[in-house]
Amino acid sequence: MPEEVKEVKEVKEEAHPTVEEHAEALGVPPWAFAGLKARMGWAVGVRVSRAQFERALREFLSGPTAKEGS
Repeated sequence: MPEEVKEVKEVKEEAHPTVEEHAEALGVPPWAFAGLKARMGWAVGVRVSRAQFERALREFLSGPTAKEGS
């Protein structure tokens, strides 16, 4: 991958807030955030878009406790 493209991609990924920042901004209860991180396999400091976080949270709160195919 050309150096310029790699550098732009890294900057773009850093533009997203961490999952912890999303949880705080949206007022997600600690129990729900812990379950969401476990279900999604998110480590501390993972950066995702707000849309990705909200979709994952919505699916976690309304869906089964295990992913299909697990």
